[in-house]
Amino acid sequence: MDINEKVYIELYNNGKTIYDLAKMFDCSERSIERYENRLRKQKKIKFRKELPPTRTVSTPAIQPVESVNWKITKTKKKESNLKKPFSTYLVIADTHIPYENEIAIKSIFHLMDDISFDGFIILGDYMDMSPISHWLKHKRKTLENKRMLTDYIEGNKLLDEFDKRLPKNCDKRFFYGNHEDWYYQLIEEYPALEGLLEPKTELKLEERGYKVYDKINHIERIGRLSFTHGIYHQQNFVKKHIDELKTNVIFGHLHSPRVRFAASPAREIAIAGYALGCLSNLAPAYQKNRPNSWVNGFGVVYFYDNGGYFDVDVKRIVKGRFIFNNKLYSGNE
Repeated sequence: MDINEKVYIELYNNGKTIYDLAKMFDCSERSIERYENRLRKQKKIKFRKELPPTRTVSTPAIQPVESVNWKITKTKKKESNLKKPFSTYLVIADTHIPYENEIAIKSIFHLMDDISFDGFIILGDYMDMSPISHWLKHKRKTLENKRMLTDYIEGNKLLDEFDKRLPKNCDKRFFYGNHEDWYYQLIEEYPALEGLLEPKTELKLEERGYKVYDKINHIERIGRLSFTHGIYHQQNFVKKHIDELKTNVIFGHLHSPRVRFAASPAREIAIAGYALGCLSNLAPAYQKNRPNSWVNGFGVVYFYDNGGYFDVDVKRIVKGRFIFNNKLYSGNE
């Protein structure tokens, strides 16, 4: 592992997290942990809790809250005059900002430059919301340098990039996932914060023209296909969604793409279930380098003009690249 020790120590003392440092030095978080342990044994760095107060972050129960002052970027894409017998929707899920996979998202931007999508759907967990996570409530070290304000700024920047590639008449929809739901858990504990830190407000979603579904486990139907963030976690999670919802369904949440078909009671056409991949980092710190089946990916949904029928193309992104319509799209360029 090629790391400049002097530079590393300076970054560490200035509050860079293990995730930040792993990203900067292009190595695994476990490698960073081992490197830090070696430096501590050599007495070259201290434990974070022993650093001076100006270099660590304390997290009081309630702290001053500032809303994002954001000027929304307008679309640069012209409306298409081409009439076609179907509509095309781009569907993404589980970006988990600020832990998004930049090259995977960049590859999708190149696709959006080529295709004028009629609809764009974000199926929840767009924000990670880790600064207000109930899982980290009593973990001061883990919350070091985390601020919702900076996360929302990054979230707005990314939405700008999506929005400017969508036509003005695009059908845009935003689902809350279980991570966005942490906002409601926060105000349940601190009612005085109601209206502050809310994803719908801080991301300017209504001003951007998104229809927002801000209740967890909301199911919205377009044509014959139902959209939701993802409800069930069983091993056969696509089958569970089909069995319980008894409808065609597309969702995210589990970060692992799958497709399954089940018999239709009317014997007209099989019931279809689609799970999408994520657009987040595939090796988050909290998993502690455990193996997982997470995959970067997205979906393209085609709705036929008549009858609400549809087709879904579940795409996998491999190292920032995927092939669509016989063309290679890469986020590495």
